[in-house]
Amino acid sequence: MLTKTVDWLPYLPQGLDKEKLYQIFKEKAEAVPVKVIRAKDKAEAEDSIVQEMKVAGIKNAVGVPMDLVDIEAIKEKAKAAGITVSSELNRDIIEKAEFGISEFDLGIADTGTIVQDADSIHKRLVSMLPPIHLAVIPTKAIVETFLDSLEVIQKAYKGNPSNYIAYITGPSRTADIERVLTIGVHGPATLIVVCVD
Repeated sequence: MLTKTVDWLPYLPQGLDKEKLYQIFKEKAEAVPVKVIRAKDKAEAEDSIVQEMKVAGIKNAVGVPMDLVDIEAIKEKAKAAGITVSSELNRDIIEKAEFGISEFDLGIADTGTIVQDADSIHKRLVSMLPPIHLAVIPTKAIVETFLDSLEVIQKAYKGNPSNYIAYITGPSRTADIERVLTIGVHGPATLIVVCVD
């Protein structure tokens, strides 16, 4: 099973109102627009992921092994709905997938941003290539500000962070082409975040 090389959770700020931070995160994320779902546990999160695939009407998805949810359980539940889920590190399969599932390390309440140590090429491909990306984060890992996230990262990596820290705020968007806003040019056009309690 793929695990993070560095655990960020011990370095989270203490004494924060996690319920309030979740509500702010949800409000800010939905404004960019991101669909935010809350799940009380692993099983509910897996059911929510399969439900989102059904709603999107997709037939194939890709995911990476995760700690917050069991990719094998998702595969089985999706198979019953006629959806194929692969967890292979195979660029051809990932490029053809309609839906990608990966785990992120933090959320930032002030901006509705999700943060990931994306050192793994598998994580990067799954979160960037499919047109729909679903990110799973621990609800307790929502911090208040961007600066809080930097502090967590500095402490977790003892001042020598990974070269691939990804900050994602909403779906991919650009206005490079004749200053017309276009969604999904440089990555997924749809972002869903499942916060697992």
